[in-house]
Amino acid sequence: MSAHDPIQLLIALGMLTSLCYYLASYFGARDFFRKARDRARNAAGAPLPTVTILKPLKGLDVDLYANLVSFCRQDYPIFQLVFGVADRNDPAVQVVHRLQASFPDVAIDLVIDSRIYGTNCKVSNLHNMYRAARHDLMVIADSDIRVSGDYLRRIVAPFTDPKVGIVTCLYRATGNGGLPTLVESLFINTDFSPSVLVARLVETRRYAFGATIAMPRRVLDAVGGFLPLANYLADDYYLGNRVAALGYEVALSEVVVETVLAVGPWKRLVDHQLRWARTYRSSRPGSYFALVLTHGSLWATLNLLYHYGSGTAAAISLLMYAMRMVTASVIANRYLDAPLRPHEALLVPAKDLFTSAIWAMAFFGDSVCWSGNEFQVMNCGEMVLVSPADTTAGPPMAYSVADTPEAHAAPLHRPSASHPGSSLRA
Repeated sequence: MSAHDPIQLLIALGMLTSLCYYLASYFGARDFFRKARDRARNAAGAPLPTVTILKPLKGLDVDLYANLVSFCRQDYPIFQLVFGVADRNDPAVQVVHRLQASFPDVAIDLVIDSRIYGTNCKVSNLHNMYRAARHDLMVIADSDIRVSGDYLRRIVAPFTDPKVGIVTCLYRATGNGGLPTLVESLFINTDFSPSVLVARLVETRRYAFGATIAMPRRVLDAVGGFLPLANYLADDYYLGNRVAALGYEVALSEVVVETVLAVGPWKRLVDHQLRWARTYRSSRPGSYFALVLTHGSLWATLNLLYHYGSGTAAAISLLMYAMRMVTASVIANRYLDAPLRPHEALLVPAKDLFTSAIWAMAFFGDSVCWSGNEFQVMNCGEMVLVSPADTTAGPPMAYSVADTPEAHAAPLHRPSASHPGSSLRA
């Protein structure tokens, strides 16, 4: 390799950085889960605060009832579930009524309130639901999340440390059919979670994830509640930012929850990946730009193409592919409980090239699609509605990571209250 060839130097830098990143992701995962479980054991026996779980809903996610049932079956002394929808004809309302009938001993409340306060309708929903919360510890979780019976006990454990102001957690993905769904699952299980585990080694956590956000009421009120986030796309990220700005710690629980995906066609996968990428780029532009240096499969492929016919280059690239697949499989299998089957592990480098293409596409435009609407994302992270949803096109895809998709409405009896917000209890 010529020391004066800038392309060779760039490829070599990318491969070296990626190799270090893959090793850091493995050691980061091993270190985090060992220490987090030790902390959880130390917190065992501590008093359990009463909890309100806020679940914003919109339409029918795949397996929505099973997802919500997992929150009803918590091994926890006192907790309340508050579900919120903006439309009394939303089919999710019927699912909540079914839960109320199936779990009469669980405090389940439904808030139907159509008032909108900004371009992020999920935040408006949370603000409307908040008035029904009875307890002092809030737990927010997206509608596509499924949890184990000890979820609440483990999520509240970090609050034994008074410096902790917010708790969040990782998530793993399971999918129901189709190659786009598999690609999205691989992205979550082999890209997102490892990147979080590397980030905790080199920076202070200042952000949270919509899969789970837990925080005391006093902390939520101190940052102004939900309304300051009403126009932000990455509401979970900025909520963590605001809490950290008050001097509190953002704790990452050892809990790994499950998100259930059913992506649909490729266009919806591309729309969602672009939304994620442009959200990241708007909130952390420097970090996003440098992210490409960790795309080992991209650099291994460029190395093969640039040194076409070289046995040494081919061997180095194959070693990079192997390192990527092995570290991804170990982290997914051992720490996330999201086993990669052999053919899925072999797809990881190809999925990586797709991710690299999305990374590049994110620089060519600032619009995103969310729940059938098109928004323009500003440099400050706020979003402006460009075009409303096309109601003739059918429902958006039934998945979310900080997403609550629409679905066809089903008729339902009107709530008893005449004002735009009403709370229903079966």
